[in-house]
Amino acid sequence: MQHSTNTSAVASLVLGIVSLVTLLSVGLFWGCLPLPLVLGIIAWVLGKNAIAQVDAGLGSPSERGMATAGYVMGIIAVALSVLGLCCWSGILVGIIGVGTIPFWAGVQW
Repeated sequence: MQHSTNTSAVASLVLGIVSLVTLLSVGLFWGCLPLPLVLGIIAWVLGKNAIAQVDAGLGSPSERGMATAGYVMGIIAVALSVLGLCCWSGILVGIIGVGTIPFWAGVQW
């Protein structure tokens, strides 16, 4: 007997893979960190929903692996994206701070 494929599990797995590949290949260099962040959040939510469906008996137990993999990859993509955005924000604030040094150097305290 062939079970129907849980669409949420497959979508979670695919979005998790795409978000990690996007983040690790071009996200750090071209500033596209919001794309893996959004895809990671969607993979995270879809994976959690698919796991809940399998636990409720609405999906095949063999689909739980796909759902769990998408769920975990979504969490990793979100964590790395947030970390990357924090790093880019710190770099930007540092550049702005360095740019104000001539202004503060002329102030008499």
